[in-house]
Amino acid sequence: MVFNFGWLLEGRLAGAGQIGGWQGDERLEDDLDLLAAQGVKAIVSLTANALPAGEVAARDMAYLHLPIQDMQSPSLGEIRAFVQFVDEAVEQGRPVIVHCSAGLGRTGTMLASYLVRIGSSAADALTQVRNKRPGSVETAAQERAVYEYAVHLGQLT
Repeated sequence: MVFNFGWLLEGRLAGAGQIGGWQGDERLEDDLDLLAAQGVKAIVSLTANALPAGEVAARDMAYLHLPIQDMQSPSLGEIRAFVQFVDEAVEQGRPVIVHCSAGLGRTGTMLASYLVRIGSSAADALTQVRNKRPGSVETAAQERAVYEYAVHLGQLT
């Protein structure tokens, strides 16, 4: 079972904790098979270590690795790369999962940023993510990154 898995946008965008477990790859194949059964066709990893490309590709999943240090916030460039990847995957009918270690801080920040991208205010996006994924967006810097992305999109001045 994938740790802390849950859809934010049903059938389009989900979040989770570490895929494959923290002790190595003993659960990786099972987790990837479970994600495929849930309809996931694209993965974004925010952890230091990338998932094995061959295992992901064997399940016809697109993959993006954006390593962000635990408890840190993504840069504007990392948010933009994430949003572009999700936009392209969703346009192709490929549901996306984004994951970090616990599925809260980095994952929550990216999920909220995507909600901003599709029209939510930063405050509403943070509330939506925290309602669906309690404990998400763990630091003030992560919260600030969502607001800065909204400014980048011209939503706030």
